[in-house]
Amino acid sequence: MIRASAPEDADWIRDVAAAVYRPLGDYGVIIPSWMAHPGVLTFVEVADDTRERRGFILIGFYAPTDLARGHLVADLLAIAVEDAHQRRGVGKALLGYAVDLARMAGSRVPVPEIRLTVADTNHGARRLFESFAFEVLDENHGAYDGGQRAIRMRHRLPQPDGPFKW
Repeated sequence: MIRASAPEDADWIRDVAAAVYRPLGDYGVIIPSWMAHPGVLTFVEVADDTRERRGFILIGFYAPTDLARGHLVADLLAIAVEDAHQRRGVGKALLGYAVDLARMAGSRVPVPEIRLTVADTNHGARRLFESFAFEVLDENHGAYDGGQRAIRMRHRLPQPDGPFKW
């Protein structure tokens, strides 16, 4: 089950991010600042039976300079799964939820794609993203504090027919 995060999830999210992203930099500091931003939505995946938290996503929306005026891009800022629950479908469920959320937002305002950034060394995540039809947008999107090359990817979203409802 995936639900909106609650205030009592904040420390857990920070700790999971710090552990999962340790090779990339100090995400124990970065993630809380993103969570505090009013344009960022945070969701937690929990086990149906125990309600144990297993993973989370942070997703934001912004107006990029490379798309038409009035269009937004969904940005999957973070996706993380606790070590004990990795490779069990949690990341796949969270990624699917993020794509669906971006698609739903696109029914109200133009959201032609969802983007994310992944380390070139994170082969498992890259395979997951590619299985959801993410494609490389920028092969050299800077570098993480840990020295890994950042790769920017995108998944194009279907656009509704007809005018958007504002």
